[in-house]
Amino acid sequence: MKNISIIFSLLIAVIIAIFVFPFYNPNGQITDNRLSVAVTIYPTYDIVKNIGGDKINLNQIIPFGQEPHSFEPTPRDIINISNSKLFIYTGLAVDSWAIDLGDIAKKRKKFIKLSEVSEIVKNDPHFWLDIDNFKKMANLIANRLIKLDSNNEISYQENLSIYLAKLEKLDSAYKEQLGNCEIHSVIVNHNAFQYLARRYDFKTFPIMGISPDDKPSAKVLAEIVDLVKERNISTLFFEELASSRVIETVAKETGIQIDSLSPFGNIPQNEIQTGYINLMYQNLEKLKKAMSCQ
Repeated sequence: MKNISIIFSLLIAVIIAIFVFPFYNPNGQITDNRLSVAVTIYPTYDIVKNIGGDKINLNQIIPFGQEPHSFEPTPRDIINISNSKLFIYTGLAVDSWAIDLGDIAKKRKKFIKLSEVSEIVKNDPHFWLDIDNFKKMANLIANRLIKLDSNNEISYQENLSIYLAKLEKLDSAYKEQLGNCEIHSVIVNHNAFQYLARRYDFKTFPIMGISPDDKPSAKVLAEIVDLVKERNISTLFFEELASSRVIETVAKETGIQIDSLSPFGNIPQNEIQTGYINLMYQNLEKLKKAMSCQ
């Protein structure tokens, strides 16, 4: 019933947005002539920001600081999406509400569904943590920006080249610095790091499932406590935007430290300027310490 209600609300909002708001300009407001782009999650925001620069009017629909899995859009959000020239979403669980929106308006050419150009593992929506996927995302977005705004093609191409070079450097740093570790496993609060672990050859043991709202059973918690002792694990990782209560319970049982590790579905407001690449380097430092890498 809840899903039906959400879909109905989305449908009404889309109808209003398509047929009413394109002609609505409140209080004689001056229109921004830059290319308007709406995105759902932070990794996409960072790509558009770095490639588009000041040529783009960029809007992240899920507010910074809010856990994305539990987000539901308002009619105003849908109107903002409709008024943008391009809307970019993953098409998986992290922004599942956008799937319905994309299906409703699938004949419109303004949508990019990133999961269609990325390698997906076990329906895990955190595919941007694989650098190859992230580069595919950046190339696709750059090509669409150029198609929509060919006057700024040179700027977009130059920014893309700079961005891709930084991603290559980041990938090399992970491979080199995680290549010689005493411990090859980490425990995380939810199953968001499969892509990262697969690419850099370590194992993750999640306490919860794909969503941080999942609740672990007593059996799972007992197995995690045993795992900490068996594998000499030194750190339990939680996400900044998710509750650390379960992790704290396990840490109390095992006597080991806890730290944050971000999958970047979203980030706090004060980290926007830091950027995806620098935040990934911060994750790298934490992983090196937790796995005793040389």
